[in-house]
Amino acid sequence: MYKNILIAIPIGERGNDIFEAGLKLAKQNNARITLCHILSLQYIAPTYVNASVYMPQSVLYVNDRAEMEKLLNNYKKKASDAGINHIETVITASSTPSLAITEVVAPGYSCDLIVCGCSEKKGLMKFLGSTAAEITKSAHCDVWVVKNKNE
Repeated sequence: MYKNILIAIPIGERGNDIFEAGLKLAKQNNARITLCHILSLQYIAPTYVNASVYMPQSVLYVNDRAEMEKLLNNYKKKASDAGINHIETVITASSTPSLAITEVVAPGYSCDLIVCGCSEKKGLMKFLGSTAAEITKSAHCDVWVVKNKNE
């Protein structure tokens, strides 16, 4: 049924549960896997040319690209060892990870299923929404949401 499954890998412990769910679906469907992580673009540090003009100098991210590359490559090896023949890895940056996944990565890699995780938001964050909810609302393909077993 599915031909290319995008597995959205977050920072932290949840990534393995999400990967395992996506891997299981890929094996059941004899599908390709696209492993994806979106670096959260948090801040552009300016360099001031004079009192009124500045140029963006560097972009600061919440997480480290090299660490994510290492993690995605480990998942790529696990998928290959499990019999998945076609595996791609994608790391990009965005201030809105959900839109990067649904509007850029999934269509760009012809993904027909997005596997992502969700966690229970508390307090004010409950009213602001979550990345999984935004992916579900804006995706042009099916979405499989992996619930957090610990919540």
